[in-house]
Amino acid sequence: MISTDAIVFKNKKTIRMLKYSSKECPLIFQLFGNKPERFKEAVIFLNKKLKNKKNIGIDINFGCPAHKVTKTGSGAALMNELDTAYKIINAVCKNTDLPVSIKVRTKVKNTTCLEFAETVKNLPISAMMIHGRSLKQGFSGNIDFATIKKVKQILPDKIVLANGGVDSLETALKTLSATCCDGLGLARGVLGNPWLFASIRQNKKNNPPPDEIKKMIICHAELFLQDNENLINLRKHFVRYIHKQKNASALRQRLVNVENLDELKKILKDL
Repeated sequence: MISTDAIVFKNKKTIRMLKYSSKECPLIFQLFGNKPERFKEAVIFLNKKLKNKKNIGIDINFGCPAHKVTKTGSGAALMNELDTAYKIINAVCKNTDLPVSIKVRTKVKNTTCLEFAETVKNLPISAMMIHGRSLKQGFSGNIDFATIKKVKQILPDKIVLANGGVDSLETALKTLSATCCDGLGLARGVLGNPWLFASIRQNKKNNPPPDEIKKMIICHAELFLQDNENLINLRKHFVRYIHKQKNASALRQRLVNVENLDELKKILKDL
């Protein structure tokens, strides 16, 4: 998720975030902010920076519940500002030929995703993803399948994706069946479980053995170190990889302190 303000003001850290490899495509740049003109400027900058627009898209985040985001009137807070949200989407669509998608929640204050969908349905967006919880719920509580299903009825000619609570093949199939959506948005459910993508595509359970988990962790670390000096920011991911293992507790204590690849490999010998 990238701040439109940070792009406009050429924040060095943010500009570095825009770098990518063709191996990462299809790739979506997810933007957040609260001013239509800033979105316009950010998208124009992004268009100029992209050398190859194939398999690239832009997503506008109207669903982030983080306080540091909503307190600025961005993310999920914008769902309750329908006029501004409409202007933002319109500004983005008018200033790029890339596919544009939006991410929302089922409800923010008095505004539901149904009202939001009705408001923006005539704009040339390619897709809409709905996190099946309200802003008040955050990341806990039941998923509102019925409301997501109604959004698809409002937007029959657009791609509608269901998001939230999908952490297994079972929950994926349940969500697709209950919402009649075109697909899923996976998020926290794939932390420590990148095999979930293949499991859903192949409609087949995947329970990787310890050796496969070990190889994936090392691969993840090696890729991360191509652009980072140490593994500190990857520690939380390591913990998620091993949380179902018999000796998870003991390994966790060591993984939360790991800093380099040699340390990691030594710890994983006990997996």
